[in-house]
Amino acid sequence: MRLHWVRFHLDEKKRDNMLLFSVKEPEGYRTYYYDKDEKYVIVLEPMRDGTAYYLLTAYYIKGKDAQRDKMMKKYKRKLHTVL
Repeated sequence: MRLHWVRFHLDEKKRDNMLLFSVKEPEGYRTYYYDKDEKYVIVLEPMRDGTAYYLLTAYYIKGKDAQRDKMMKKYKRKLHTVL
């Protein structure tokens, strides 16, 4: 039902209060788009050749501060460059 916002964010039409960062996870590298206003997260995995991404998931963060704090902890572990 909310899939329309994924393309909107990936095309970078919204720039305010957006966090774009990559993190090394146990499963591999992940790139996150986090909309702090609307509390949407898009999780991407870079392809091996580095030319594109796989869309892993996109979801709305429910709950109060605990879930948002979890995303901010990931942001603190971000890599210097976006993969």
